[in-house]
Amino acid sequence: MRMTRESYMRELEHLLAKVPEKTRREWLYDYYQHFQQAQENGQAEEEAAMELGDPKMIANELLFGYRIEQAETTNSFGKLSKSVFATAGLGLFNIVFVLGPYIAIAAVLVSLWAVAASLALAGVAVIVDCVWVQTFTMAQATSLALIFFALALLLGIALKALTKGYFNMTLKYLKFNTRMIKGNK
Repeated sequence: MRMTRESYMRELEHLLAKVPEKTRREWLYDYYQHFQQAQENGQAEEEAAMELGDPKMIANELLFGYRIEQAETTNSFGKLSKSVFATAGLGLFNIVFVLGPYIAIAAVLVSLWAVAASLALAGVAVIVDCVWVQTFTMAQATSLALIFFALALLLGIALKALTKGYFNMTLKYLKFNTRMIKGNK
């Protein structure tokens, strides 16, 4: 199927519908300019569309870069995850070498955060047990609760640093990946 300027731009605009209007207009302006320049040079619309490439690939690249920028400005793991998942649309390599490790490491981090929360809850459970069931004396329960709380706090501090490092490393890799895709080594 041959792409005219209208069909090309309609498809590209549809694929970029998730992006805020202002940003989308800025991006689309460049592509409209390309078609305008091609027309002024006597180039056919189909040829200009072929020069630009597949609108789906262009949209994937633009969305990928946008999501990385959003993750960086908001420091949000949700936005970072969206940008990692956006890499899946850029090729099999990214599915295997980006998405897989990201999910695996994120699962380990979530599990470790659950362990930290469990340690804190264990401290509370020891105190509650001391009051209702009286398995431990108050001195024993207090000592155990303090140990559990201290372990939870230490693990939480370490995990906060580890999580921030993981976030920053992932963001740096995604930026590197973006430069590689665009050919700016």
